[in-house]
Amino acid sequence: MASEPGLMREGITRGILVCFFILAPTIFLFYQPRSKELQEDRRRLATLESELQNARQVATTRDDLRTVTDKLQRTLAFYEERLPSESDIPGLLEELQEIVTMANVRLDDIEMIKRRTISNYESIPFNLAVSGGYHAIGLAVNNIEKGRRFMGVNNIKIGSDGSSPHQALVEVSTFRFIAAKG
Repeated sequence: MASEPGLMREGITRGILVCFFILAPTIFLFYQPRSKELQEDRRRLATLESELQNARQVATTRDDLRTVTDKLQRTLAFYEERLPSESDIPGLLEELQEIVTMANVRLDDIEMIKRRTISNYESIPFNLAVSGGYHAIGLAVNNIEKGRRFMGVNNIKIGSDGSSPHQALVEVSTFRFIAAKG
């Protein structure tokens, strides 16, 4: 009976050796190369994930830039519409006359004052001689400043003789951009 456990041990040992000799080449022939491929695939995956993250960031930045560009274009269009060009000045005079007339004020005279260039814009001032009721002149001034164009009223001189209609001299300025030289 003593030989049976020895035989059993010997059989187990042989079985282990046979498994080792079958598994060892399998591991070295199939698993190790696959392991290297797997590591290389993981490195490529990490690289692709990084590139994908960069592409998403670029797409987000591009979309943000489009949004900002669209907003700037709308702002520029708003200012271009409200600031006259050199060719718009005759129309600006007509616009001033229309604003004053709509307030029930008579435009007696309009005189262009010397333009002033400041940095990248030009101030275009006018003197308006008007006559009308005190409140009507105030309404005309208010409408000039709230009009479609950027115009500001710099000085108002109203005659003080107490007669009606009142005579007033109103200095109005608008502005235009001057293209940068270069």
